[in-house]
Amino acid sequence: MRNLLIAWILMLFAAGATFAQRAPKTEFFAGYEYEHLNPGGSGCHGLGLNLAYNLNDWLGGVGDFGICRVSGLPSGVSAHDINYLFGPRITYRNYGKWNPFGQALFGGQHLGTNGGTANSFAMTLGGGMDYKYNDRFSLRVIQVEYLYTHFGGAQQNNARIEAGLLYTW
Repeated sequence: MRNLLIAWILMLFAAGATFAQRAPKTEFFAGYEYEHLNPGGSGCHGLGLNLAYNLNDWLGGVGDFGICRVSGLPSGVSAHDINYLFGPRITYRNYGKWNPFGQALFGGQHLGTNGGTANSFAMTLGGGMDYKYNDRFSLRVIQVEYLYTHFGGAQQNNARIEAGLLYTW
């Protein structure tokens, strides 16, 4: 009887461990990116990519890359925007299939126009929500960030939104 009780307790602990969600070591995101650029209120539509490596269940490092085409410019003017940012991400994985996260990223931004180019320090502060579809795929429902840049001796307070697919391994 005692051996049966010990076996039953061990099975309970083993069953609990199988239901626990472990963070994937690596995450790759690809999706739509929109930046609202200030001053001027121009929009920038394009592609957002990032690669994250999770150090444990809640902390990871992120490399983020985005490229977009600026819209709402006068006739004959074209511009593109490239950002490259790196930093920490904190993810809360105890909501079942929903995984909210927050991050602070630092790096640079490149603005190219048919009249020249410029580079600037850039940083973002924000977060988002992922919906875990299965062990390999998730949907980034939303990612919203404050995007700071400093072009032409003046600061710009921009917004950035992303949504897309996440592949994990």
